Amino acid sequence: MTMRSLVLDITKCNLNQFRIMRLKLLLVLLCIGQFSFSQTKNEKEERIKVSEFPQAAQKVVESLPEQCKRIKFYRETDGQKESFEAKFKYKGKRYSLEFSKEGVIEDLEVTTKFKVLEQDIQYTIKSYFESDFSKYKLIKNQEQFVYQSDIEPSEFVNQILTQTTGIAPNFEIIVEVKANKKREMREYTFDSNGEFVNFRTINPTSYEHVLY
Repeated sequence: MTMRSLVLDITKCNLNQFRIMRLKLLLVLLCIGQFSFSQTKNEKEERIKVSEFPQAAQKVVESLPEQCKRIKFYRETDGQKESFEAKFKYKGKRYSLEFSKEGVIEDLEVTTKFKVLEQDIQYTIKSYFESDFSKYKLIKNQEQFVYQSDIEPSEFVNQILTQTTGIAPNFEIIVEVKANKKREMREYTFDSNGEFVNFRTINPTSYEHVLY
């Protein structure tokens, strides 16, 4: 083998390795792009009648205390998943009870003020935002109680309404942040200790209804 042919073989090998590496990089970038897209909250919500709720969900709603006021019913879809939601007020607080398409409870959320959270949780969440963004503004805070199937649906709801539940809540926070020199509205989820779990960018068309 001549020196020239050896150099050509090495060059071909390097070119093949480069093409393989470039293909892998493109695949990774494509996956990242798909993941980012899936994290955009692009929900559509429509007001419906209680009769359009799944039967199992209707039974849970019927068991709500008489003090629950302004009960409204909604169907939500994000293009992939369909769910149902009952929104109501109870003793001055706003609640959102979400069901799956089959009528199984997914979670119960209650709107609260950030300043009433435990000090160490406030500190952990604020530290997260301050380390990632030069500017941020908290818009809405909710405690999220995820349904546990070992509890009867009506009992699960009653325990949360009466503040007797042993379930530690997650925290859902809608916040305006300044990222990449532009402002974005995002919905963050933190666990019961205030540690970051995930976030979704809120599409402007979804902004109004997520504030309730």
